[in-house]
Amino acid sequence: MLIATHDGTFHADETTACAVITYLFDNAKIIRTRNIELMEEADLIIDVSLKNDERHFDHHSKLFTRTRKNGIRYATAGLMWEKFGQEFLTKVALQHLSFHPSKQVFEQAFFRIDREFMEMVDLNDNGQLTAYAADLAQASTDGERAVRDRLTEFYQNSPDIPYIVAMQNLPLAKGDAQDKAFAATVKMLKQILVPCAINALQTESGIEQVLKIYDQGKILVMHDRLPWTQAVLQHPERFKDCLLAVYPDRSGRWRVQSLPVSKALRFCNRLSAPEKWRGLDGAKLDEAANLNNLSFIHRSGFTGGAENYDAAMLLAQKWLEEGEAWVPA
Repeated sequence: MLIATHDGTFHADETTACAVITYLFDNAKIIRTRNIELMEEADLIIDVSLKNDERHFDHHSKLFTRTRKNGIRYATAGLMWEKFGQEFLTKVALQHLSFHPSKQVFEQAFFRIDREFMEMVDLNDNGQLTAYAADLAQASTDGERAVRDRLTEFYQNSPDIPYIVAMQNLPLAKGDAQDKAFAATVKMLKQILVPCAINALQTESGIEQVLKIYDQGKILVMHDRLPWTQAVLQHPERFKDCLLAVYPDRSGRWRVQSLPVSKALRFCNRLSAPEKWRGLDGAKLDEAANLNNLSFIHRSGFTGGAENYDAAMLLAQKWLEEGEAWVPA
């Protein structure tokens, strides 16, 4: 597999695309050039050529208008993920997982990585980030526009993938030195993407399990560590009546935790622990709650612990009775 892309300054979109392809094809080789004859020797020509067909993938052409349903235009990273993402995930699963994910899990993991990784790379490379944020904000007054602009400026300082890749272009590097920096960056992104894929597959598999477990009550009870917060945020309507989660923690003890209000307000508790419990642990907490075998309540009231399952369930029931519900500001 020979891949051609442009030389000179490199960006997050083509380096990410090359990370996807070179993981998938062990024999892949990359050439960086703007020489048309050299390009055309390649199996894939990406981010250059102003053509789009089964071999050429260049979003810079005026004729290229491919856009996701949410309005985010495709750049090279998104195009290569669209083309190879499922194969990438399949290889990751075979090499790194001890189970075989369901078809639904593969599909959801594919969309998760597109949503949480590729879309942001594409937004930055297309220069669409500011316009997309403005469209989401729908600011109509001077005050709202000022808030939107401050948030946009704040986000632009975030050391995300496009920023990190941009900083790999050393100011005085050119020729072989720049090609070496490009190759190192592709390797770095591959080392990031593979764990991201493992995480996405495991998370979506866990979400699948949470959805099977939940019985529509006020308490979500799990006997394994599962990505329940992700399930709640991804399926808000399903969990609209749920207030607390009960689950085993890493130490073998048990946790009770408030669900987050929403994705936007994920650090706000639907039901905080009673004020009088917060910041207490051990015997003092047992006395304040009139229960036994409790371990702690976080001072913010979002979570607490118990020594065993039965104690955690009693804590959760009393939390429901005496907890403090979230009130919109």
